[in-house]
Amino acid sequence: MKQLPGRTTRAPRWLRVLLGGCVTAVATVWMLSLLPFLLLFALVFAVLLIPVMRRLRREMEDAGLDPNVGTWRTAGRSTPGRTAVDVTPWYRQVMNSLSQLRNNSSTMSR
Repeated sequence: MKQLPGRTTRAPRWLRVLLGGCVTAVATVWMLSLLPFLLLFALVFAVLLIPVMRRLRREMEDAGLDPNVGTWRTAGRSTPGRTAVDVTPWYRQVMNSLSQLRNNSSTMSR
């Protein structure tokens, strides 16, 4: 039977198995060599998160949430001696102000 142009014969099965095993071995060694770097990165990332978690805890306390219990401590009022903190993200504040401007301009034109 005549072979179609552009088709080549496949490599023998033993060669494909051998190449697959070599690729698997190389990938395994590569992953194991990356493991110490990944663990070091995780350690650095965890240390960098410490101040973020402290600030989050402080903001939760300011908002009236008790981080240890998970219930409302003062029903939304701030703790005595501390001022209330607006924790709305900046992009949400911009969207809220734009929507207020849009609503005010539509009522003024009528």
